[in-house]
Amino acid sequence: MRMKKKFATLLCAFALALGLTACGEETQYSELQTTKITNCESISRAALNLMMTGRDTITNVTEGMNKEESKAMFEMFMSQMGTGCELELGVYEGLTTSYGQMVSDMTPEGGDVNATEVKIEGSTTKVVGKEILVTYHMSGPECKGQVVFTFSNDIFMRMKKGDATANTSFGQKMRAAGKQMGTAGLNTLLGMGSVFIVLILICLIISTFTVFNRKDRKKPEINKPVNNPSPAPEEAEELSDDTELVAVITAAICAYEGAGSSDGFVVRSIRKVNRRR
Repeated sequence: MRMKKKFATLLCAFALALGLTACGEETQYSELQTTKITNCESISRAALNLMMTGRDTITNVTEGMNKEESKAMFEMFMSQMGTGCELELGVYEGLTTSYGQMVSDMTPEGGDVNATEVKIEGSTTKVVGKEILVTYHMSGPECKGQVVFTFSNDIFMRMKKGDATANTSFGQKMRAAGKQMGTAGLNTLLGMGSVFIVLILICLIISTFTVFNRKDRKKPEINKPVNNPSPAPEEAEELSDDTELVAVITAAICAYEGAGSSDGFVVRSIRKVNRRR
């Protein structure tokens, strides 16, 4: 009997300890904190619904805008949905980028970012220091994922961050890495191929210069000077009008020869001889 009583007492103590442990896990929040948590949950749910249904629309509207303008546009969309909230700079860009990558990982062959196969399974909310974290658990054809919204736990209650990740398996990561390697290899081949094509074209252009030079060499030279030109023959001067000069020359020859008369001497031409010194 005593053993039974001891055993019953131990069971009661164990049950009481479990009950106290369960009660300790439940955090009691003040009314103000509960209101903040409720507002954060409604804001994050509206933002997630906007990502799931109209992300492309917002992206097209904010295309070409800077971060300040896109932030204001996203806040306007949120206020129109009845959940106005101030965002920190860059929250919209980070949320849209990570959400698109998550949906691409969770759907076969990288489905559309607004794929209807991705659904919400549930949500959890935690208060961690000066932040309120609202996590939505997502499910897709390939794997599961989660979207985490981070809010500031103060009187302003700003959305500080929005991040989406997919719980991809090792096989999915390897396939994604293979696709990236294939894309990188193709880009490398295209880059190197274009460089070699340009080099070949440059070589062909340079080779045409020698052809033009050969053609220029084959052309006959115009006004080429003649080496060692032969002296032009001097034309004999007509002596028909130089009778006095002929008589003087004839007399000089006769005197040189010692002849008394000029019989037998006839001067037919007179030439000027250039003597070089």
